[in-house]
Amino acid sequence: MKQLPALSVFIALFCAVLPAPTFAADTDPRQFVEMAPEARATLRAEMLDNQLALHQIIGALAEGKYAEAAAIAEKELGIGAMGKHRKLPSNARPGMYMTDEMHAIGRASHVAASDFAKVATAGNPATALNALQGITGTCVACHRSYRTQ
Repeated sequence: MKQLPALSVFIALFCAVLPAPTFAADTDPRQFVEMAPEARATLRAEMLDNQLALHQIIGALAEGKYAEAAAIAEKELGIGAMGKHRKLPSNARPGMYMTDEMHAIGRASHVAASDFAKVATAGNPATALNALQGITGTCVACHRSYRTQ
């Protein structure tokens, strides 16, 4: 019964800290890239599609379906997926607002996905996972460096 006060104190402190904002935009160290709302919406939709593609790739790898993982990577994320916003109005094209460095990371992600696709078809789990890190590494690099809001 003597542990109850300690637990109560812990819960009270936890509840006091819980609603506090932990990452305010004004303290966000990432570079802000200003975009038109339409371009930001396009970029967000693309990032959500990329998350889905990564989820599908990981699922295919888990099932030993290396050719399927490779096909998803190439079609959805690879070099062939570049430029899919070319026909959109300029205010809806995220690339119009990106810095050169942000563009470079984006291109590197497409190259990494195509490289993964080549490696994954061999069916070696270790090399496929290593190549997958090339893709996720570019995701991490961009999302830890830039923000749009």
